[in-house]
Amino acid sequence: MTPRTLPGRTLRNTWSSVFETGWGAHAYPYLMVLPAVVVVIGVVVYPLASGIITAFYDVTLRTLNSGSAEFVGLRNFERVLADPAFVQASVNTVIWVVLNVVVQLALGLALALLLHRAMPGIGFFRSGILVPWVVPSVVAVLTWRWMYDPSVGIANELLVRLGLIDNYHPWLGDTSTALYAVTVESIWKGTPFVMLLLLAALQLVPRSILEAASMDGASGWRKLWYVILPQIRVSFAIAAVLTFILTVNNFNAIWLMTEGGPLNSSEILFTLAYKYGFKRFDLGMASAVATMLFVGLVIATTVYLKLIQAREGD
Repeated sequence: MTPRTLPGRTLRNTWSSVFETGWGAHAYPYLMVLPAVVVVIGVVVYPLASGIITAFYDVTLRTLNSGSAEFVGLRNFERVLADPAFVQASVNTVIWVVLNVVVQLALGLALALLLHRAMPGIGFFRSGILVPWVVPSVVAVLTWRWMYDPSVGIANELLVRLGLIDNYHPWLGDTSTALYAVTVESIWKGTPFVMLLLLAALQLVPRSILEAASMDGASGWRKLWYVILPQIRVSFAIAAVLTFILTVNNFNAIWLMTEGGPLNSSEILFTLAYKYGFKRFDLGMASAVATMLFVGLVIATTVYLKLIQAREGD
């Protein structure tokens, strides 16, 4: 007497056999990643392609209402390049990115080297350093804006008591200090992330290499430059690229603290694109700025990674 086979079990066995042999075995890995691919296309690829296409059309409230967005070619790019605000925003973006990347990498490496040592309570200090990174960006920005307040801000109070300044200063209201004041907040917020990446890389460096370098007489800067940095160069490159991308796209810090002011002194390309799109309601110009920013990011990242690969080849 043969046992009775349930319909559900028969169907499951049939599908299992299909995906174990034949065409199903080849299609199975692709079917597993298909949901993720669909999400990436919908969330990343489609908006990116749509934004680039929009940069070549006259898309404003008028054309959106009429449904007749005209193809204008490179006219949006010409208008953006002719705008003095774009030139100022480009210069500010370079200053903003260079200061953030260089200082965050330097401080992150210094903190990673310091926290890599074995000492009592090191776990507490490692957790404490990560606090700025885990604080929500909006909360961090609003806190720093209050600290910079020219009347009751704690930053002015501390600097006056330390004798570094004579009077309270409007750090966010002065064209000569607004961008740098926001940069300080961005560095404070982003450095723990760099430290975490480099600390993880340092923990993977074989102790035998460090001990051999010490026995050969290498110490201090020589050990750092010739032994430690070559061992963590891949992680250092990843940290540099991620810091570069995150800094360029750091909209919250600039917008919530200064909105690009005063007098465009802290305007960056990201906030300029936002103003084109949501204050002038010219989505064509906004997309043109975003497209140029995207191309610049791709070029800079590609060149940097190529240089790292060439150094590894040597």
